[in-house]
Amino acid sequence: MNAWAFFARYKHVTAGLLLALLAACLYGLFQLRPDETIHALLPASVRGQVELFEHSPLQKKLIVATESDDPAAAQEAAQTLRGQLARAGLITPPPALSADFPLRLYRALAPRFSPQDERQTEPRLTPQAVDEKMAHNYEQLFSLQSFLLGGLLWADPLGLTDLMTQKLQAFSTLTDKPYQDGFFASPDERVWVAMYDLPTGSAQFSRVEQFAAQFARLAQDLPQGVRAFYLGALRYTQENVSVIRRDLIKITVLAFAALAAVFWLFLRHRSALLIYLLPVFILPPAALATYAVFGGLSGITLGFGSVVAGLSVDYSVYIFFALSHSPLGAQETVAHMRRHLVYNYITSLLCFAALACSSVELFRQIAVFSAVGLTLALGLALYIFPHYWTNLPVLPGTAAERALRPLSQRAAAVAFGVLLLWGGVGVALCHYSAQLEDLNTQTALFRRDRAAFDRVFGREQQTNALLFVLGNTPEEALERSERLSRRLPAPLAAVQLVPSDAARQENLARWRAFWSEDRVKNLRHTVAQAGAKWKFKPEAFEPFFDSLKNTVSPADDVDFTAFYNPLAQLPDGRTAAIHIVPNQPAYRQAAEENGAVFLSAAQLQTDLFAAVKYEALKIVCLALAFNLLAVGVLFRSVKKALLAFIPVVGAGCCVFGCFWLFGVQVNLLVLVFLPLLIGLTLDYGIFQVMKYQPGAARPVYDSRALAAAALSTLAGFGVLALAQHRVLFLIGLSSLLGIGGAMVSALYILPAFCRGEK
Repeated sequence: MNAWAFFARYKHVTAGLLLALLAACLYGLFQLRPDETIHALLPASVRGQVELFEHSPLQKKLIVATESDDPAAAQEAAQTLRGQLARAGLITPPPALSADFPLRLYRALAPRFSPQDERQTEPRLTPQAVDEKMAHNYEQLFSLQSFLLGGLLWADPLGLTDLMTQKLQAFSTLTDKPYQDGFFASPDERVWVAMYDLPTGSAQFSRVEQFAAQFARLAQDLPQGVRAFYLGALRYTQENVSVIRRDLIKITVLAFAALAAVFWLFLRHRSALLIYLLPVFILPPAALATYAVFGGLSGITLGFGSVVAGLSVDYSVYIFFALSHSPLGAQETVAHMRRHLVYNYITSLLCFAALACSSVELFRQIAVFSAVGLTLALGLALYIFPHYWTNLPVLPGTAAERALRPLSQRAAAVAFGVLLLWGGVGVALCHYSAQLEDLNTQTALFRRDRAAFDRVFGREQQTNALLFVLGNTPEEALERSERLSRRLPAPLAAVQLVPSDAARQENLARWRAFWSEDRVKNLRHTVAQAGAKWKFKPEAFEPFFDSLKNTVSPADDVDFTAFYNPLAQLPDGRTAAIHIVPNQPAYRQAAEENGAVFLSAAQLQTDLFAAVKYEALKIVCLALAFNLLAVGVLFRSVKKALLAFIPVVGAGCCVFGCFWLFGVQVNLLVLVFLPLLIGLTLDYGIFQVMKYQPGAARPVYDSRALAAAALSTLAGFGVLALAQHRVLFLIGLSSLLGIGGAMVSALYILPAFCRGEK
């Protein structure tokens, strides 16, 4: 028993099994949680840079800002909001400085006593310098500062704490913004910004939604005229996933509504409902298969399901129209159409195969998703659905059929020439964007919030860069940072505060060697003489001389990583020491010579542009090569193969011509998607060329079938143009224009050239 006879005999059992499989797949689909990180949208050559970028101190922080026309109100609201967020457990506030922090800061000097500190300490030991310092200490005793300094005057009469203060101030050189009580302010002080650590697990989307709701409630309680907002990875996740979820619901509803309109217009028969319900059979298994392959599923891949829904019904539409027109039996008609449908399937699959060769994970997901969906659609069209269409009434000719009459050869040649010219101008003058921000969806409110943040830190993002020093262990990363720091125009700030264990021991040894017995003995005498002038008792400074022996336990050392931790654990197990440095050629050159990674926002944009251009060129060449080979094998004629590509050319010209005409800014990742139009629109060229071949069964190739197939694909693709997410929107818009252009080219231009072949 062959496959046709088997499914004819057990069609009801097969239908039951399909419904059971569908129910199981739908259950599994509802258990999935789509991922939406920027990594899936990036070529492999820049993905590593972006992943490093995401480990930068700023990216790991939650940025909370308050804005008001009244600077005092903005500052007060920032302090109030910090307390509320901390009490709600939404942030980990920076550690509060205790009253003995100045004293602890001095005691932290010994493990960080660098050669530069040694040189700066020498002049402080002269009798004149000690005498001047004692006079200053005496004045401080009678000032309000004495209550804040605690025992620092007796533990550090020489003011060596200034050496540690200089190390802390090294961070302030990276920004010229005032820092007050844990906040940065804009020049007009109308925007106050703070950066906090997030509790563990906050990156989970369920926690992201909870945070957004709680933050909104707290922000509403602030005084009138004060606006609060937050930025950071948490905000990007919340914006993107929320938009994609809304888009998925909207796209699915609109896609089915558009398919229903096509169904009503062309397929007015109750058994054709199978075509309408086809996406329900193929999309859940395709989603689960993709999830099984990649261990995750992008929300954009799910959004692409509407595209596959429109494309997958083409096979069944062709079969339905063929069965309603053919004088042959159902089995013979399907056998006649099989070669055409299989080649349509192959050309589409080859384009998805070209996408699978991309290093962009999103496109590999789309390739697997679409391949599974189209395979199921082809099997249903050839072996399952025809058994329910064995007694179709012949569809009568209509005014629509007359409207599909092609142009004359002269008119078609002129139209095609104009189309080529328009498309060429569009390719040359279209505006392309390589901005990473274009990969995220930005609402008007988000853009407003980002503009307010840029008023505080906009300059720093342009003038600073990130330096990543990699090591297999945290200690190795710190040691390499210290070696690199010696080769830079200025020492790395983090190296001075967070030394490696080896550097710590070296600094302690330097400290002890510097404070030799003779030097301490002479200094005691100098301090006693200078102190006597101001009635200081000699024993008052014993805490200072005790500290020179470095008897402080390492456990009492200041943990500067609580304020700034330069170390980040990378996914590959290595550790990166991350430093904020000026965006200058000297730092870049030193990094490249010493195996470190120097990253700036401008360079990342340049690298992204180059990487996506390469990806687009590679996929276009592969898609063209694969499909030219397939069409050449099908027709065994160069001329017929080229004629089949006329709808493809029409699609590309229409896309770029409209993008240029209407000023659409094209994200370069969309260019990687455009090769898919080759496979999608080549189907129409194959249909028409086969229709006009000598000996072809013309009634089987009804132009209304092509129009219905194209419109059903448009129903799936076109609704993406209504998506709010930037990537989905551009994919939908380019597909809408491309398939529309291909449909017009296939129906009105291509037949004029094919008729000469008849």
